[in-house]
Amino acid sequence: MSFLRFLLPFSYFFKSRLQKARDIIFHFYYEWLIAFLLLAYFTNDSLERVAVNFFLAYFAFISIYEIGYLGNDVYSVRNEKDPRLRIKNFNPTNTQLILWVLVRITIFLLISLYLKVMDNPVWIVFYLLIILFFLLHNIIKQKEYKVFTFINLAFTRFLAPVFIFLTSEQLMLIIPSIILNYVLYRTLTYMDSKQLLVMPNRTEAGFKLNYYLLIGGLSILLSLFYKSYIPLLLNGYYLVFWLLFFLKEKSRRKSVL
Repeated sequence: MSFLRFLLPFSYFFKSRLQKARDIIFHFYYEWLIAFLLLAYFTNDSLERVAVNFFLAYFAFISIYEIGYLGNDVYSVRNEKDPRLRIKNFNPTNTQLILWVLVRITIFLLISLYLKVMDNPVWIVFYLLIILFFLLHNIIKQKEYKVFTFINLAFTRFLAPVFIFLTSEQLMLIIPSIILNYVLYRTLTYMDSKQLLVMPNRTEAGFKLNYYLLIGGLSILLSLFYKSYIPLLLNGYYLVFWLLFFLKEKSRRKSVL
């Protein structure tokens, strides 16, 4: 295997986890687009500046996060009973892995210097926690404990491209809704995939639509508490996504009949 194949950040994530159109659509809508829209809404910068900041912050994030993916897919799978092999015949040498990791760390540091956040304790602690919880996620063998590391990873994954550009007040406004609409939803689906929960209809669009409908009450309360439409709009954002999938699924079933 050529060491150039996965030398740059995002290359391994794309090859191992974004090979289907539905995966790209999901990540684009569920993570990238909404985070970008929040950043654009809360900052007074031009869309060009927002795009540059978002891209750089995300690239810094994926540079570190991908190291966790590599650790999981090369080493952690060896201790799993039914491992999910993301890439067929993926068995890089230790030398290749070291080179890939060093390149990613270098890029992360260069972006951090460019964004002038190397002396920002929030930035440093944020990424130290990502490293810590991905390490724990990879070495812990009990599936039920992995749920808690997954929660930490899902939360930081969403905020990574935007948190450093937002004020504390702005973060506190969106964090409860992020936990409710993104982290909790992802955690439930993760638990079901690991057979820690039994949700037979979890993969159906109707289940996901009902999830966002039924947590709508909490979003209404959050909007009232914060005197802001943001919590309700975030709930509606995800609700629309699954409503469209539900309607598409329903239409396909009718055409089959």
